[in-house]
Amino acid sequence: MTSQTPGFPLPGPALPDPASGTPEVNPDAPERHGPLSFDGIRELDSNPPRVWTVFYVTTLLASLWVLVAYPSIPWLSHGGEQGRAGLLGWSARATLRDDAGRATAQEPAIQARFEQASYAEIEADPALRSFGIAAGTAAFGTQCAACHGRDGQGQAGFPSLRDRDWLWGGTPEAIERTVQVGIRWPGNEETRSSQMPAFGQLGILERPQILDMVQYVWSLSGTPHDAAAAARAAPVFAENCVACHGERGEGNQVVGAPNLRDAVWLHGGSRDQVYQTIHAPHSGVMPAFGGRLPADAIRKLVVYVRSFGGGE
Repeated sequence: MTSQTPGFPLPGPALPDPASGTPEVNPDAPERHGPLSFDGIRELDSNPPRVWTVFYVTTLLASLWVLVAYPSIPWLSHGGEQGRAGLLGWSARATLRDDAGRATAQEPAIQARFEQASYAEIEADPALRSFGIAAGTAAFGTQCAACHGRDGQGQAGFPSLRDRDWLWGGTPEAIERTVQVGIRWPGNEETRSSQMPAFGQLGILERPQILDMVQYVWSLSGTPHDAAAAARAAPVFAENCVACHGERGEGNQVVGAPNLRDAVWLHGGSRDQVYQTIHAPHSGVMPAFGGRLPADAIRKLVVYVRSFGGGE
């Protein structure tokens, strides 16, 4: 048994000095803080490249200058007829007014003619009509195509604009009014609004009565149907539906009641789809564009919609 002489270390590699060596080789170096590795990536506390520091400082100084030079901070800017402006005197309102002035000055002569013309004059003048269609195409693609389709062909729950089946009227003036106030649009007191009772959901009609009513509605448009069931539903239709849809099911554009005689079905014409419409009707919503689009843009949009071929 050997004994260790006091004061002499055991043979073996010497322990590293905590203050010596680079952090890459000495985990005890003062530059190393926190975990030695994280998800297999060794982390070291190192200064960023000098170019980054210069970039950060330059960006900070530039942002401080922008805050003062442009109208970003209320107490460092001043107001007036030009709108709130920074120390450089720049104003977004003044810039907008100047841009609008330049745009007005560059408007083609046909724009002035379009603004002064009635819808009848526009549709009778090929140049005005073409101008309105070209200008309305962009507005339709942005505002309307998502629901009515790129070519106005419509889809389930969204009416086609290419036929003559108009809930609220297909004259230019009627279409313009619909675009302006929307349909069942919240917050607009003048919006087009109609509501068909949920005859089944509210218990007004029983299921057998609604099934008979489907056959009667089919009979109005000449769709193959059960004549006996349609006959049973005739007095029920007269009592509950004539006030809106008319005695012959011709509809009423004043209240937005659809024509039932043309076999155009907004929510589908199958038995189940017509049954669901009577049982618990759908209530579609169209935005009121009167607050979104200028009056001139709406007029051009109306001319474009009329170009699809639908009419009164």
